[in-house]
Amino acid sequence: MSTAVKPQRRRRSRTGSDVQLVNRRSGESFFRCSESTDFFMTAQVCVVLLQVCVLYFAKSVELTGVKEEEIVAVPTPISSRDLWSLLLQRHPRLLLLQDQVVFAVRHQYVAIGDQVVTLGDGDEVAVVPPLSGG
Repeated sequence: MSTAVKPQRRRRSRTGSDVQLVNRRSGESFFRCSESTDFFMTAQVCVVLLQVCVLYFAKSVELTGVKEEEIVAVPTPISSRDLWSLLLQRHPRLLLLQDQVVFAVRHQYVAIGDQVVTLGDGDEVAVVPPLSGG
């Protein structure tokens, strides 16, 4: 018999204390994070939700109308394709750059695809379209 488990969400707290989840049977800690981090928890999966800063360059600035923005509730790990989809939901006009853009995360270029990106809270993600000039 299987029982559906509803996801539990931990909300941000201003206390700054740590959250530690403990296995009731063994007493072992299996997840620990700052209480200022949001996360969802099910019986099998824990998804951490972070805040990231997205930086836009060149044509992506024109299409979004912003140079940078804070995005909250970004799951990690996340594929670069899913991260791109998240940005497309916010700025549908970015679709014009669909097959031309790459991300830069912690000074590393990441192509849009199935590559998994593990982000940290407060990380910067740069949207880098093709650049031209001389």
